[in-house]
Amino acid sequence: MLLAHLPKKERKRLAPSLQPVELESRQILIEPEEPITHVYFPHDAVISTTQQMKDGLAVEVGLTGVEGLVGVQLWLRSRTTPTTTLVQIPGGALRMSAKDFIREVRDKPSPLNHLIASYTHAFLSMTAQVAACNRLHGLDQRLCRWLRMVYNRVQREEFPMRQEFIAQMLGVRRPTVSSTANILQQAGLISYRRGRMSILDPEGLKEGACECYGIIEAQVDKVFDQPWIKLARD
Repeated sequence: MLLAHLPKKERKRLAPSLQPVELESRQILIEPEEPITHVYFPHDAVISTTQQMKDGLAVEVGLTGVEGLVGVQLWLRSRTTPTTTLVQIPGGALRMSAKDFIREVRDKPSPLNHLIASYTHAFLSMTAQVAACNRLHGLDQRLCRWLRMVYNRVQREEFPMRQEFIAQMLGVRRPTVSSTANILQQAGLISYRRGRMSILDPEGLKEGACECYGIIEAQVDKVFDQPWIKLARD
């Protein structure tokens, strides 16, 4: 979406530096404290940014889909980051090397810089809101919020998803996720079977989510000066 909002002349200028790629589930795009080699503009993939502790436990602090850019740290002039960025849901993206991104975007008066600045603010707001959400809200509300945010970004009703991964993203144990997911399934909001998640009632998930859902997505709306979810589906 960021690229789609560029003037046609700028999109044409950047096109030779953009490579279509298919991203696989759990593929690591950015290793902690390792040089960022590429940035990604997802199409229908969903990417998680996670913080891992010394005991091996990890929790998601942010996610990115069609609305954003993977590798905002490079735009902020940092070549490394302590977080891990990995593919949550497989799909397509456009990839640009760090060298090309710095030369053709970050260090030039490209109109893409304005969009990335707005998106970076929205992403940082998300990470702060998620931290508060994980501390203050119940798992049922958090799961509704998380599933609806994933649904908005993946742009399809069914996608691969394992409960172990959901548990890791929410920072809880798998049995806790299983019982909460069963409640949502019995309520007719989702269907889950053999590693496939189906969103049956996205509006129901929105109603069941905590206030954090609206706060996070409203910040993304500001990037595009209009409701981004409707824009992505048009």
